Amino acid sequence: RAPHFVLWAKDHAETLFANSPDKGLLERGGLTIQTTLDWRLQEAAEQVVAAHKDDVSKRFLASNIALVAMDPETREILAYVGNTDYDGNTSEGKIDMAQVPRQPGSSFKPFVYAAAFANGYGPATVLYDVPTTFGDYAPQNFEGSFWGLMSARRALGGSRNIPAVKAYFLGSEEDVILELADKMGVPSAKAHKPEKGYGASLAIGSAEVPLIEMVQGYATLADEGDVKPVTGIIKVTDTRGTLLLSMADENAGAPARALDPRIAYEVTSVLSDIGARPNEYWKTVLSVPGTQSAAKTGTSNKCLEREEKPGVDPNLAPCKKRRPDNVWTIGYTPVLVAGVWAGNATSEPLSDKADGLTVAAPIWKEFMAKAQKILKPAVTGFTMPEGIVQAQISLLSGELPTECTPVELRRSDIFLVENAPTKDDPACVQLEVDKVTGLLASESCPAEAREIKSFLVPYNAAGRDFPQWDTDVAKWAQAQAMENPRSGSGLSLFVIGSGGVLPLPLAPTQKCDISLTPGRTVKPTLAIISPTPGGTVNYPSFAPKLQYTVGSRVHSIEYMIDGKAMATVTSTPWTPALRVPKSIEKAGSHIFHVTLTDQYFNQISAETTVTFSTDSSGPDIRLTSPADGTEIAAKSPLTMRAESGDSGGEVKYVEFFIDEQLITRKPVAPYEIVYPLNVTPGTHTVRAVATDLAGNTAEDAVMITVQ
Repeated sequence: RAPHFVLWAKDHAETLFANSPDKGLLERGGLTIQTTLDWRLQEAAEQVVAAHKDDVSKRFLASNIALVAMDPETREILAYVGNTDYDGNTSEGKIDMAQVPRQPGSSFKPFVYAAAFANGYGPATVLYDVPTTFGDYAPQNFEGSFWGLMSARRALGGSRNIPAVKAYFLGSEEDVILELADKMGVPSAKAHKPEKGYGASLAIGSAEVPLIEMVQGYATLADEGDVKPVTGIIKVTDTRGTLLLSMADENAGAPARALDPRIAYEVTSVLSDIGARPNEYWKTVLSVPGTQSAAKTGTSNKCLEREEKPGVDPNLAPCKKRRPDNVWTIGYTPVLVAGVWAGNATSEPLSDKADGLTVAAPIWKEFMAKAQKILKPAVTGFTMPEGIVQAQISLLSGELPTECTPVELRRSDIFLVENAPTKDDPACVQLEVDKVTGLLASESCPAEAREIKSFLVPYNAAGRDFPQWDTDVAKWAQAQAMENPRSGSGLSLFVIGSGGVLPLPLAPTQKCDISLTPGRTVKPTLAIISPTPGGTVNYPSFAPKLQYTVGSRVHSIEYMIDGKAMATVTSTPWTPALRVPKSIEKAGSHIFHVTLTDQYFNQISAETTVTFSTDSSGPDIRLTSPADGTEIAAKSPLTMRAESGDSGGEVKYVEFFIDEQLITRKPVAPYEIVYPLNVTPGTHTVRAVATDLAGNTAEDAVMITVQ
């Protein structure tokens, strides 16, 4: 029962009694060691690992799985599966993979971000995910694309590598991060530091650490930054029942503070933020029903083949072929922290399809869901400590939104009270630009083509220390941005070829020059043919006639009467019937005004004086279906269709009748209906009646025979 745990607990006991004056105490035997293992959780862990073992082996070539769970408050081990097949035919099953150091991949990132947050940055800090070179190190994301502008919250939640490396530098780099991880319960990364160090690759998990340490490190996050010794033993008694060791006494006293509890909560806030995860699968597989859960996956890769370069150490040459070799998921609720590792004890690579999200996460989720039902905890949510405030920020910069900041790019986020944002959004600027060229407005281009628009000025919170990041962002955005209207939002979305997005167009730096668009020098002309000056038009609607020329094409024509809008037309027909606003009195003379704008936003206007007369002429109407004399079977569908217009005004609606029964009223063309014919056999009249805005009517009728 729990063989790997038993061996580990025995080693743990030997360590605890190493300095005992009775040197033969353990060898003589007879001691009773009460362990921390919760057998309900242990059985659940063993069942889950066994259920996934064959599938993980067949689909992903991972022969070994380990799972460790502990109480984040006491650090007592509650479940411990060191490997699969302890009693199997191969020796690998006896290796306790909970204790073997392996590269944790992205599951190490929370420690990196914690270091950055300790330096005054936070979940709202903007970290562009764009191609970036850090000295001679050029990291890639796991799927090879770049997502552009994002907050640290979304970057950690989506496991982006380039932002993580930036967080490494914001966190004061290797020594500081290793020291922090050591304090949080992950000492192996520092203890096994290579002679030349890890460098920036530490940010994406290049240090080797065992699963039990990673679970301890996450427990420190769950326990508000406090670190305590991990234990699998409650007490030890001899054959007479004498208490020889009590871990409660050994671990008495105040816990060590490894991390500001507010920073621990910031990391927890990100890891538990479902909205920060990229898609529904991420959101589902890292969530535990019935409770808040914070979790992170990790995948390390093994280089199988390197490029051959003259004069370059083969071990340092760029990797040509790689495959995953360790997959992880570690996470916690307020009452339980657990980690899962899967891979091969022999260090053989896994299949290309393997990663922490698809292999380890389902195992972690299934165990945590079972544990939640077993433990039935009263607390199901993480508690925000004092000293944290919430503020609305701009996603463009992490600073306070302004009028320029689009509403959809504003979010609420958390800050240490001393790091709350105080300055206005510097990443959004409003500029007067030329509509045609998109360049800055100038005297060279028509004033009519000017407008105020919001633009993006990429913002780097650490710009003073890392100006190269600004250069990389600008280079990436300028080279790859392609305008693509965002559906329904009214905001231009600039889609980047590699998959990222810029939520606003980049601010232009060049001024408009008329020579860039020579066609706009051809000015349009416009004349009102009807109504004539002082002429009379029908009330309440009339159709104008215009004569115009443009050097390009018409963009829009605006019609007004006495300064009030009648219509703005943006497509043919350019001279539709116009309705007179109800606020305009019929009596007296009126000013009819027309403004034509061409595609270059050149404008020309014309106006004339008109008077209104009552529209006494009826509209035109022609019933085109059914034909006169049509014979049709009862209950068959009858298509009724009409064409209607009004040369002196506008058709208000067309009504269809069968005999005296109104079938439907159509306010706009096409005037058509398919009606199930539910009348008695015999001869019937089908009528179409048009009514204009003045109330004049006209009709057309045919006879049909229903059989």
